[in-house]
Order: sequence, then structure tokens, then C-alpha cells
Amino acid sequence: MSLIIEEEITKRLTAQFPELKMGVPVHNRISLAAPLHSLPALATHLRDIEGFDHVTSVTGIDYPDKDLFTVTYHLGAYARLPMRRLVLSVSVDLPRQNAKLPSLVSIWPSAEYHERETHEMLGIAFQDHPNLNLLLLPEDWADLPPLRKDFKLKGHGGR
Repeated sequence: MSLIIEEEITKRLTAQFPELKMGVPVHNRISLAAPLHSLPALATHLRDIEGFDHVTSVTGIDYPDKDLFTVTYHLGAYARLPMRRLVLSVSVDLPRQNAKLPSLVSIWPSAEYHERETHEMLGIAFQDHPNLNLLLLPEDWADLPPLRKDFKLKGHGGR
């Protein structure tokens, strides 16, 4: 299969955002790592220029040994026929002790619940998010976010 679309997008992104770390494009997949400061401008470019019109998921990974979180947005494009199957992932590393990044809900409204879940499960703050209230956990939850590696179930492991 041809990688023409993936290579064209990768080439434009590299020219516009030289600080990006690009994974090797494969058919229907583009992966990149972005510095935190470039995330809003990159997201706007991906929406307005490249045609990525929605967020399909937001994931977070806790790396306590590296003292960081990685947040990854997976993006798709409904409106552009040749790109409908293409998934672009944008990853950002955050310090674990100050885990916050700008919300992308103003760019992609479909990020709202995904950011909310990532906030709830890992404790990552999405600045200017319209509603970071609990979504899945009980409303009286008072423990660490449950997907952090230092979370322990009560009664297991001495807690």
C-alpha cells in the first residue's frame, strides 16, 4: 500500500514544527511527540491545515521511575475522504509533580470527555477545560487517581 498521504503530512509537519519528533509513518498511522509549549499551535494546524476534525481518544501513561506522564491524543478526519482511516497520534510528556496541559476542547469539542476521563484516572489537569468533574468514579472519591502507579487498593499492599 502507498504511504503518500502519510509522507505528505509528515513532510508538512516537519517543515512547520521542526521541534516535533516523528515516528516512522506506516500505512494509516502517523505518530509524533510534541513539546508541551507547541501543543495548541500544533493542534490548530492539524485541524485547520491537515484536516483532522476530531479526537478519537486521549490516553495517559504514568512513568513514576521517570517522574513523568505521557498524554497522547489520537486524531481522525471524517470530512476528508482519503484520510478517513488515517489515525494521527500526538504525545506530550509532562512532569508528574506538575501534570497540566492546555485543554484542546476549544479546538476539538470531541476531546471533552476523553480529557475528563484522563484527568479523573491519572490526575492530569487540563487547563481551561469546561468541566473536570468526576465522570466515572463515585462522587465521594477521595483517594489517588486509580491509574497512577502509586495507587493501592485499600486492604492490598498495606493501605
